Amino acid sequence: MEAINIEGLTKSFGSVHALNGLSMQVETGTVCGFIGPNGAGKTTTLRILLGLLPRDGGKVRLLGQDVVFGRDLPQRGKMSYLPQDPVFPERHTGQEVMDLVAGLYEMDPRTARERSAALLKEFHLEDARRHSVGTYSRGMKQRLGLATCFLPEPDLLVLDEPVSALDPEGRVEVFGLLRQLKGKATVLFSSHILEDVERVSDKLVMVKAGRNLLDGPVEDILSRYASDRLRMEVRPEDVGNAEGLLRAMPWVSAVSQDGAVTGVLYADVRHGQMETALDGTLAGLVQQGVRVREFGQSRTDLETVFLRLSAD
Repeated sequence: MEAINIEGLTKSFGSVHALNGLSMQVETGTVCGFIGPNGAGKTTTLRILLGLLPRDGGKVRLLGQDVVFGRDLPQRGKMSYLPQDPVFPERHTGQEVMDLVAGLYEMDPRTARERSAALLKEFHLEDARRHSVGTYSRGMKQRLGLATCFLPEPDLLVLDEPVSALDPEGRVEVFGLLRQLKGKATVLFSSHILEDVERVSDKLVMVKAGRNLLDGPVEDILSRYASDRLRMEVRPEDVGNAEGLLRAMPWVSAVSQDGAVTGVLYADVRHGQMETALDGTLAGLVQQGVRVREFGQSRTDLETVFLRLSAD
């Protein structure tokens, strides 16, 4: 069953076309990463999906129900949303915000208290729960927003840049929680931290200029764009010799140096010749006196795919 179904979504702001026929589906129980360059239409899509912004064209269904701007979502009690910069009543304490959200979801008071206490501790707000939100840093507000999203145990979480204000430790904790939701709830989240997206997501949707560039399981996408490339690290004094030897190998089409790490070379392998390259390259270098510290096939990660497609 599809928790999210978007077909041919269009939206313009004056002469700016934010969405140009965007379509995507997210199956129930899937953690879906939603990525794209700044201005690609991610936040606009999320706001239309939640009925917070009217669309110009297309169809949007959420948890089996049509989404219509200006109408209350009949499935609102089964979902939660976190904007990139959550806003709360400044005079409320963190605990009062949690109590307010629990009331909106009509949660059982005892269950709400227990979950609220556990989540405030989980997000390192236990000591700050009685302080007014106006005294919170941006990161603390984002932690509080995440706590409110998890409070009602929703079937669907829609999160817009949920870790943008968090430190590395906080990011790891949040994505660990999202990973635990696989198969239990549906998560759609946007993020610019592609390493985290790759680590936690089952599915990936990448958009550019309001259109789909990629849509599918993360592993399938990485396999599809896997590069035929070798990576090796040699001693700095061997770089020139190694580069010349690599260029002379018949299975190598191009050679480049890593601009950030001295001694690291990349060799692009001609199509269909990777097995030959793996067998012959290292032996050829070593036989000519090149001291190789590391050698192997270059791994294609999500950031590599993103940068390649964003530049096209």
